[in-house]
Amino acid sequence: MENLNIYNPVKIHFGGGLIGEAGKIAKKYSDTALIVTGKNSMQKSGTLGKLVKILKDAGVAPIIFDGITPNPTINEIDSAAGIAKEKKAGLIIGLGGGSPLDSAKAVAVAAKGNIPVWSYLKTPAEEALPVITIVSTSGTGSEVNRYSVMTNPETGEKPGFGYECMYPKEAIIDPEIMLSMPPYVTAATGFDVFVHAFEAFTGKAKNAFSSAYCMQVFYLLKDNLVKAYDEPDNIEARGNMALASALAGLAIDISGVGIIHAMEHPVSGNYPNVAHGAGLAALTIESMKYNLESCKRDFMLIAHHFGIKRAGKSEDEYAAALIEKIQGILAALNLNIGLKDLGVEKSKLAKIAGEAFTTMGFAVQNNPAEAGEKEVLKLLEASY
Repeated sequence: MENLNIYNPVKIHFGGGLIGEAGKIAKKYSDTALIVTGKNSMQKSGTLGKLVKILKDAGVAPIIFDGITPNPTINEIDSAAGIAKEKKAGLIIGLGGGSPLDSAKAVAVAAKGNIPVWSYLKTPAEEALPVITIVSTSGTGSEVNRYSVMTNPETGEKPGFGYECMYPKEAIIDPEIMLSMPPYVTAATGFDVFVHAFEAFTGKAKNAFSSAYCMQVFYLLKDNLVKAYDEPDNIEARGNMALASALAGLAIDISGVGIIHAMEHPVSGNYPNVAHGAGLAALTIESMKYNLESCKRDFMLIAHHFGIKRAGKSEDEYAAALIEKIQGILAALNLNIGLKDLGVEKSKLAKIAGEAFTTMGFAVQNNPAEAGEKEVLKLLEASY
């Protein structure tokens, strides 16, 4: 029998209108909170202004740091941490999609310590300021796990890191906030949910807990991924995608990701304008083909949860049908793209292949099929 150690201390608040509870929740931790968010979407939707009022009404003084970019840099995180120290913030609130939420956790560590955030890749963090996450997209799962991803703009490296002290204390998942997501963000973040579940379900570190989360994710994606894209005001589809995102976030917190993420991180690290989910979309099909023989049974189980009928298909045909299904979903989301479409230069592929190992080596090791730098470069070329 396999020995398992499962830990996730995040208190989750799920439901429409629950952003209204943010003040009461924040007040438990501090009278002063640094809101870490992006530059545009939360302002335009009015969500940032609403949160500020909710906090003030609860007696919590808000400080706003709205300098987070789609691929957050270490400079942005260190700047926010400096403000948190200067203003003596006792709480960090991440508001927005994966980038602000990832950044909030990194800021919480850097604000508690005395070294630049990049140093925490080699120096384990023992403590962090408390974090509350308020998520606006259905994709990264960052609202419920310990992980943070950051980019070094000087080198293009984009590693992930996470320590136990980085778990959010509480997460607010309010599907009403997600109604403001534009179609492209809905598509890219929604596809990220699939890749999280796919890699956690097929990876070497999978176990009964992560697999249970993933199977529910696949079931939810079947009827809601494309629907949320086609019907942006469908609150039920939005809510189901929010659930799927959180469940997939819990799954990767336990079992990690694989080669698709290992390749994508250096793609968007070197090309900061590339949305993470779009990069994943460009890399997924070839990676699925590469992994099929190593986890054929897993492919068949995922196909079943996606509602693909076996109906006389051989095991090979049924497993391959999943790849066809995902190709169809990518087409429906207008994400049937290659790396070239994202502006990636072919001359950079060798550098990206090397960085898949130097910054995301743990993800390559977790991949079901063994891969060296030569194989990764071939996958990148096939995905071009």
